[in-house]
Amino acid sequence: MKPLQIGVCSWSLKAPTVPEALKACREQLGLNLIQLGFFSEQHLADTQATIAAVKAGGIEVSATCVGFAGEDYSSIASIARTGGYVPDAEWPQRYERTLRVRDITAGLGVAMVTTHIGFVPHEIASPAYRTMRERMRTIADCLAEKNVTLTMETGQEPADVLLQFIADVGRSNIKVNFDPGNVILYGIGDPVEAAAKLAPHIAHMHCKDAIASDQPGVKWGREVPLGQGQARLAEVIRTLKARGYKGPLVIEREAGADRVGDIRAGIQFLNTVLA
Repeated sequence: MKPLQIGVCSWSLKAPTVPEALKACREQLGLNLIQLGFFSEQHLADTQATIAAVKAGGIEVSATCVGFAGEDYSSIASIARTGGYVPDAEWPQRYERTLRVRDITAGLGVAMVTTHIGFVPHEIASPAYRTMRERMRTIADCLAEKNVTLTMETGQEPADVLLQFIADVGRSNIKVNFDPGNVILYGIGDPVEAAAKLAPHIAHMHCKDAIASDQPGVKWGREVPLGQGQARLAEVIRTLKARGYKGPLVIEREAGADRVGDIRAGIQFLNTVLA
């Protein structure tokens, strides 16, 4: 990847298969960088075919992404209960799916897999915090076996909580996938301030924009096209560049009736910021 190369998340394209996502990335958007999401058994049905399609397509993969059945994003409270590696009953199956995506990631020669790990408990002395810490150590260690780094999605917790958690997990292959739009959607702080604090740990970035709700942290904010919200993407990118960030800028568009059109406008917006 080139430094600060613009890419797109495969799930933003709503393509039913990996080859169709690759085609849309190249032909509809003119991009040569994609992040591949694996959120269902259908996505994982034929690992070798997926790897072959990517290698034949000639498009770079910035990272993979693993998601899980049963995650409920209908409200902030519901995803706090059901998200990532938090639910005890789902932990074995979600660990197993992570291993499968790890193997695809390694097979593609890709260095990173992203995921929403779930809400990190704010009370570090709590049993729930210790459980989450040990699960993340387990995940990090299994990924390290194939030289893969986990980049945690931001949004659920303030930067200071995430920094403390990274230090407590104590694994060098735990990094951050920074999403300034999520900071607004979840209502947990200021994106520019969070970017400055987390910069040493940021290895991948989602470019998403949003407008805060009237009850931040309780109700979802609203996602909007890049440059039309409160995520202050231009300031975030300048802040990260000044601190040495050279990773990808991957557009994630998960709302709207014309995602491809919004992504095209987002590419223009990012090119202006980078000019």
